Amino acid sequence: MMLRLAALLALLLAGLAPAGAQENEPLVFSVVSTERSDVVARLWEPFVADMEDGTGYEIELISASDYAGVIEAMRFGQADFGWFSNLSGLQAVTLADAEVFAKTVHASGEQGYRSVILVPADSEIRTLEDLLVCDRSLSFGLGDPNSTSGTLVPMAYVFAPRGIDPQTCFSEVTNANHEQNALAVAGGFLDAAANNTVNLARLAETRPQVLDDFRVLWTSPLIPTEPLVWRKDLPEPAKNAILSFLLTYGHRGDAEQRTEEQAILQSLQLSGFLPATNEHLLPTRRFQLVRDLAEAQADPGLDAASRAQRLAGIEADLADLAEEERRVAVREFAAALDRARARMETDPGAAQEEIEALIADFLQSQPVAPQIRQREIAGDRESWRRAFVGLACGLVLFAVLFVRSAPSRYGPGRPLTDRLIDAGVWSGLFGLLVWSFWPAQMFKLPLLAENADRMGEYLAGFARLDLTDWELYAEQTLVTVQIALWGTVVAVLLAVPFGLLAARNIAPVWIVQPVRRVMDLFRAINELVIAAVFVAAVGLGPFAGVMALAVHTTGVLAKLFSEAVESIDEGPVEGVRATGAAPVNVVVWGVIPQVLPLWASYALYRFESNTRSATILGLIGAGGIGQLLIENIRAFEYAKTATILLIIIVAVVLVDMVSQLLRRRLV
Repeated sequence: MMLRLAALLALLLAGLAPAGAQENEPLVFSVVSTERSDVVARLWEPFVADMEDGTGYEIELISASDYAGVIEAMRFGQADFGWFSNLSGLQAVTLADAEVFAKTVHASGEQGYRSVILVPADSEIRTLEDLLVCDRSLSFGLGDPNSTSGTLVPMAYVFAPRGIDPQTCFSEVTNANHEQNALAVAGGFLDAAANNTVNLARLAETRPQVLDDFRVLWTSPLIPTEPLVWRKDLPEPAKNAILSFLLTYGHRGDAEQRTEEQAILQSLQLSGFLPATNEHLLPTRRFQLVRDLAEAQADPGLDAASRAQRLAGIEADLADLAEEERRVAVREFAAALDRARARMETDPGAAQEEIEALIADFLQSQPVAPQIRQREIAGDRESWRRAFVGLACGLVLFAVLFVRSAPSRYGPGRPLTDRLIDAGVWSGLFGLLVWSFWPAQMFKLPLLAENADRMGEYLAGFARLDLTDWELYAEQTLVTVQIALWGTVVAVLLAVPFGLLAARNIAPVWIVQPVRRVMDLFRAINELVIAAVFVAAVGLGPFAGVMALAVHTTGVLAKLFSEAVESIDEGPVEGVRATGAAPVNVVVWGVIPQVLPLWASYALYRFESNTRSATILGLIGAGGIGQLLIENIRAFEYAKTATILLIIIVAVVLVDMVSQLLRRRLV
């Protein structure tokens, strides 16, 4: 019956699918999100609309705040081409069989930008040495792990050469996009954070008031502009159309069209595009190798032989990279020199000056082996001292409890083993609490009272609503509920057979144990991790969220369903079996009628839980309101966050009311 219902449902959904949906698939254009996803979509949509007109292809725009989501989308064929950071572009080239085909030119005309470290304007941190005291008194914000300016360049130029691991140097290390990091520093929530000059220019337009709240502590060397990457197996006609569109965009048509396109480019902080190859990523490869070299030299976990082997491999890679960089530099220098010499006849003076400048720049630009300082890192003995204190406290309590548990002269006696076990359990728990006191930072408990006014000030920001985009928030919240609904339905369909097979009074032990271990696996893995796996298979979007909830919820419901089956009254089962019924009929008529009300209650409860869980799945691009919620919190958009929370609360209340009504009808 259940299988027939599932098959009928699948046929119905297949019939609802648009005819020919597989014949004319759109080209998927991916964008790494350095700001809130709603802002990114609003900025890129006019450009994508022009791209559709200019190429003749339907273009679908996708983005995610997690760079890994966009990389995996291209790796598994869910994205065809996209705008990447240098590091995420390198990952796409390495992992997704992709290649660089163009690069951006910034609005200033520069073909590069710089990573910066920001600190609050009134901060006492004046130099890198002030920041890198590494006494865990300061907090720091890095970018996405695949961000060039937010993570790779600070690691290669600031932390790795000094043998510093940010996780052990600072009290807290967060990962967020550039906008969120800048606002966190401006608001005093972080002591310092990585950013870049492009985002600072964006903030000067969108939030000029925050520029006075932070200052630049450190600036990196020039980083090449962002690459555009496509899959190598993209059809040649599509490649030609895309490249032709990009290289002419902003410089085609009449004056009105050029003005409109330049305005769109200006909104993206760009002035145009130039052709490029994978050689564009050579500086990023150098950043990686410099970072890896410094980390290998400072890694206390490597023995001498392993360290030497790893350093030799990295230095060999650096030598190969230097030779490749030299060939590229010579080729570019020769081309520029030819162009300058060609102008000798028309303007010899200017041409001579240009030739001299080219030669000087070429000589200075030759790769130089990085000088890395190795830093001795002392082992952290603090955890061992705390463990010893916890053990000592536990032993003291053990002795006290053991002595106090001795029976009185006239009282009933207690076995020695019971006294030892009771004292061991309570003293062990107490010792663990003492040991965990510092890592859990329970010493900060008094701050809840001391800084109550700060919490009130923060919560006051939620007192007003920003209803500007309420329709978008309501739509995405509805998507979240729909994800939860389908995730729960699929989970119930799977949990019924798994729950029966995991019940000891229904299935033999050689089936029960493997099924239970598989269900343990489903429950143990967080929905975010499962969603990331499905994103690789089906791409960004709600379906990945549905499957993530379905897998995790199957593990939960199968356990609850099996326990309900194991607690049934065996009388009706024996009665059905006495009629000579087959095992399937015994289950259908003797077991399921007893457990169906409880199963329905469990399923409805998980639907409520999944509605809340689905909120978070948007973080990795699995659809719904979660991504907008977290991005607005990190961007300190309190009014918008309050609006989203209100809509979510209303949705959860409605789901709860519907669940209660259904439970009364079904139970």
